[in-house]
Amino acid sequence: MAEFCLDCWNKLTGTQYRPQYCILSEEPELCVGCGEWKPVLIRFRRRYLLAEWFHSNKARFSRKKDKS
Repeated sequence: MAEFCLDCWNKLTGTQYRPQYCILSEEPELCVGCGEWKPVLIRFRRRYLLAEWFHSNKARFSRKKDKS
């Protein structure tokens, strides 16, 4: 599996994730993107992923039903 630092992950996916949204490795590892020894992305925190999903689907939950 490819290991990317947070900067390279954001460039690759076009996102702006911050360190508090994910879990990074404690020890520096070789980033596949930039080739530098940095903490790499292990996984995203569940709470953030749930909030991101909810906000992206908020329109589904907030639709008002027509009273016809």
